[in-house]
Amino acid sequence: MRYLAVSRGVRFSPNRADSDAAVLAAVISCIERSGHKVDVICEDMLTGTGGYDGIFHMARSGRALDILEKADVPVTNTVRSVRNCGRINQTRLLEGLIPRSVVCHDTPEPWTEWPCWVKRDGHAMSGNDVAFVHDISECYMSGAYVLQSHAAGFPVKFYGVRGAGIVDCYAAGEKDGKFGLERYNDSPDGRPIDMDLLEKTAFEASERLGVEVFGGDAVVDLDGSMKIIDFNDWPSFRTCTVGAAQAIAKLIMEK
Repeated sequence: MRYLAVSRGVRFSPNRADSDAAVLAAVISCIERSGHKVDVICEDMLTGTGGYDGIFHMARSGRALDILEKADVPVTNTVRSVRNCGRINQTRLLEGLIPRSVVCHDTPEPWTEWPCWVKRDGHAMSGNDVAFVHDISECYMSGAYVLQSHAAGFPVKFYGVRGAGIVDCYAAGEKDGKFGLERYNDSPDGRPIDMDLLEKTAFEASERLGVEVFGGDAVVDLDGSMKIIDFNDWPSFRTCTVGAAQAIAKLIMEK
């Protein structure tokens, strides 16, 4: 088999470029050790997809996704699922799994739950794309964005692969995030995480979005309940690179 691997543009890997590159390289190594050929190209250089038996990618640019969408072989993650991970699509598709959210265009919709989060549509590329705000005067974003209620509790980061379950999770502090936004949540206090509930919640979200290789953040409240506050296609898997790569490679080759 001959596969095409498409790496993520650096601008879509804020503070995680090395980790993103490492997990893709580990997946490629697993597939090549199984006797297959893998060609690698950055999403910014992608021009076509012909001549391959399968494609796996970390692309997020609209141009690259448009090209991948035309492929007539299995693509992991699918283009549709990557687009579903944008903020506005998540708001629509993950209702009930996420805190109360509303979609806004330029001006805020009627909203009374302060403080809250304001999140620009698409994927976070800088610290300005997600902000904790105290009142309407701080809602500075233009274009399409989401207002989301603040979920009480401590944050948990998780990584998952369809068919392999949750490959890692951990209670997160300020230093564990890309932009330090965890400081607005409670600090982990040693309470155990209900892994059955976390896996059920994460995989329900993955099913709704259609994404097979994923990661995200949930907030665990005092009563043990959970709300997802972020969900991403093919994250860095930086705490579990080897195990995740094996699971991802298996998924790709089985497809």
